[in-house]
Amino acid sequence: MPINIQQLAFTLLIYLFVYASTVFFIEPYSFISFIGPIAGITTALVIFWGTHILFITALTVAVFVIFLSWHFQIQANLAMVLITVLAIVLQSYWAKQLSLDKVLQQNWLKSRQALFSFLFIIGPLTSTVIASAIIVITMLDNELLGTDLLYTFFSSWASSVLFAVFFTPILLLTEKQQELVFSKRLLIIFASSLAFIALSFLFKIAQNIQLDNRYKAFSHIENEVQRSIKEEVSIITSKIDGLSALIKASDFVTISEFNTFAQNIYHENSAMRALEWAPIVKHQNRADFEKESMPIMERSQTAMLQRAGIRDVYAPIRYVYPSFGNQIILGYDVLTNSENIISMVDVTSSEDIIASAPLNLVQDNHTNPGILFVSAVYKNRDISQEFSKDNLGNEQGLLGYVVGVVQFEPFFKNIAEFIKDDINLLIEDVSSTQPYIIFGKQLNNKNRHAKQITLDINSRQWRITLAEHKPWQMQKKSWQSWSIVLGAIIAGILFQLFILIMAVYSSELSAQVIRKTRELILAKDQSERGNTAKSNFLMALNKEIKDLLQVIQDSTVQLKSTEQPQQSALYSIDMAKQNMARILDMVVDVSKMESGELLIASNSFDFHDFLGNFDEMLKSRFEQQDKKITLLIDADTPHFINSDEGRIQQLLLALCESVHELFDINNVRLTIKVYSPQHSATTLLFVFTEHNGECFESQRYSDDISVELSQYSAQLGMSRDICQLMGGDVSFDITPSGSKILTASIKVIETSIEQQESYQAQFFDQ
Repeated sequence: MPINIQQLAFTLLIYLFVYASTVFFIEPYSFISFIGPIAGITTALVIFWGTHILFITALTVAVFVIFLSWHFQIQANLAMVLITVLAIVLQSYWAKQLSLDKVLQQNWLKSRQALFSFLFIIGPLTSTVIASAIIVITMLDNELLGTDLLYTFFSSWASSVLFAVFFTPILLLTEKQQELVFSKRLLIIFASSLAFIALSFLFKIAQNIQLDNRYKAFSHIENEVQRSIKEEVSIITSKIDGLSALIKASDFVTISEFNTFAQNIYHENSAMRALEWAPIVKHQNRADFEKESMPIMERSQTAMLQRAGIRDVYAPIRYVYPSFGNQIILGYDVLTNSENIISMVDVTSSEDIIASAPLNLVQDNHTNPGILFVSAVYKNRDISQEFSKDNLGNEQGLLGYVVGVVQFEPFFKNIAEFIKDDINLLIEDVSSTQPYIIFGKQLNNKNRHAKQITLDINSRQWRITLAEHKPWQMQKKSWQSWSIVLGAIIAGILFQLFILIMAVYSSELSAQVIRKTRELILAKDQSERGNTAKSNFLMALNKEIKDLLQVIQDSTVQLKSTEQPQQSALYSIDMAKQNMARILDMVVDVSKMESGELLIASNSFDFHDFLGNFDEMLKSRFEQQDKKITLLIDADTPHFINSDEGRIQQLLLALCESVHELFDINNVRLTIKVYSPQHSATTLLFVFTEHNGECFESQRYSDDISVELSQYSAQLGMSRDICQLMGGDVSFDITPSGSKILTASIKVIETSIEQQESYQAQFFDQ
């Protein structure tokens, strides 16, 4: 059916509500956050209105994806959007087809079994489609194959289930009454809506607990990283300050004193790679310095080491610890060769230790970033002295520079190893316009909690970036989050079942009352028909008895008259006696039938031989009454059957003695037919028709008029009871053409070959 304006407006309003709810309740928000709820509400709308709603779904999903990109900067590629739309369409269409019969026939609230089946189809069963699709979308969104996606699968499945299970009955009850009164439907809608809101806030609590746990763990690691870095830098500066104090306290520090002190403060597991001492050497003292120590060197424009040019002052590295592997830097002039690394003017001007920009240092056949921590050592410092490149080294009191060569790589690796399962670490020097990566690599912050921290490290700016190792969809969740989500989904489904089962119970009770009422009405009708049949039977029996008494009375009068022949009167009295005895036997049989004492025997006998003998009996019986019954036997009639031969004879005799009066003719045809749907269950049909009438055909009786038999004669009433006792019935019908048909049926069993042979053997023995 085509969509109308009301449906369009209502659908858009519902989708807007769902989108807004997901934005409010779900944090952190990602592309998959809205898919489960939208799939659930789409399932409800498609079941309620039809599949023409699906094009609105595709349109709103596309618009909302654009909104996410603009407002939340959540990017989604075309594949993710297509998978989302196709999964929603597949789930809703599947739910529609599986529940179509229940919705159209409005029988989903007819019983508890139907309700369980309906809710299972629209919720837990079909919601697996969208939950599976979300796993694929999550991996596409994060560009990562993940194994810890069970919580994401279950939470998406749960959100879809709850929306479908709660909204589908609400929508159906607003239009289709389901045989429920308005107040009861209103109660169900109100209770379901209230429960859904409560469960939504419960999900919000679960989200907040999980988010709080994540942020607490992240904050703890963040504080530990800051503390560790500050503590390590503090240790490094304290070592440089200690060495500076040693040099400042002595007029001349020997190499042994320097090594002894450096050895005491140097630790191999520390970030400090080497300690260096570069004293101030004036040009007039250069020869003595080079004679005692080593030549003063500097780098040429081609980066080759060469003897330093003539300058007023030098600051060559005189001591280094450990010396092994570091002898190459001895004599290295830090005043000229460090200009691209650290400004010695800044070091000389500062009262604190100054850190250099990161530089590449070769260690163990590979390059690692290194940082120079440099401190100017004064004997007596003039604070008012201003320093420049020209007067550097000419000031009074400057003894030289203590240089600490620091490589943080092992230290940062220890930190990264400690937090590797939770947090990724990136440390950059951002003092210049071009950041320099000291440790780590660029981090992927998508669907991860991240934070940047700026630290002042001895006149340098370090930016520390922390980001969760896994996207939040793939992170392990706490038992509290699992408990709340599991409890919410179980409680939601059970609550909805409880509310709807109340309606089902009401429907079942109403249906049971209606069924019992109908049974009572049928029982009453059946009782009335039975009473009517019994009344008719007693009336017919009374008439027949009165007729016999009248015959006896007339015969008695004849005997008293000498003018009438006595032989005829005696014959009439004898016939009346026999009929009276037969009627009394019939009354006894009817009484036994009513009490259930009359049993039907099952003996094997030759049915064709029985019919031949019965035909001879009919001819002799009706010979003097000018009545005739022509017997026809169908070719399919079995020769041998297992049944009660006496009861069949009693039945046929009762029918034959009443049929002429019933048809109001003297010439009747009796046809014996057989109906065998199964080999072991055979029905014999005894069909009485007018002798000149058409053959028995079942299609003639599409408009039959049924007539009560017991009102004609007591024998017809008894014949009906015998037929019913033998698994059949008797019916008298008058067709629209006016033909009369009396049909009796009984159930028999065809005799097996072994039983036939046994019967024939007994017959020939006799």
